[in-house]
Amino acid sequence: MAYGLLLPAVAVLHVRNAVHRQSGAILGTISGAAVATIGLAGSANVDVRPASLFALGLWWWTIGKMALDTGTLPRAFGAATAVLGAVAFVLVPIEAFSPVLGSVMSRPLADVLAQPSFAVAHVALALWLVALAFSFASQPRETAPQKADAATLIAGSNLEP
Repeated sequence: MAYGLLLPAVAVLHVRNAVHRQSGAILGTISGAAVATIGLAGSANVDVRPASLFALGLWWWTIGKMALDTGTLPRAFGAATAVLGAVAFVLVPIEAFSPVLGSVMSRPLADVLAQPSFAVAHVALALWLVALAFSFASQPRETAPQKADAATLIAGSNLEP
């Protein structure tokens, strides 16, 4: 159920990123929705967990890179988020192949890999969301122009009226 609570943060990040770069905003929104959907499935089905970690890595990498490039979030937070994305990518094959790896490794190393990286990702995601909420609360809000009509919005885009 908690994965559904990611969606408001995804929506806020979309609005903040869309001002600076549409492609990053769209990728962040799609990957954030995938995290919510696939993460919920991964909570119930162990076979989906590697895909969930991959979606989480893609989302964190995208949000972190957007924060570093555009300043929509504090740059240090963006760097930490991008690193979390990279770590999630590293955990994907470990999560996917841990039963196979455990059978060919020494017992102590196999015991370490048997610890669920999915649970570690849950803790990291929870702490990251608290930090994101603090970031949202401490930064001024960016809003759309108040008296923008459709013609003005279209004129500022590549669309034709």
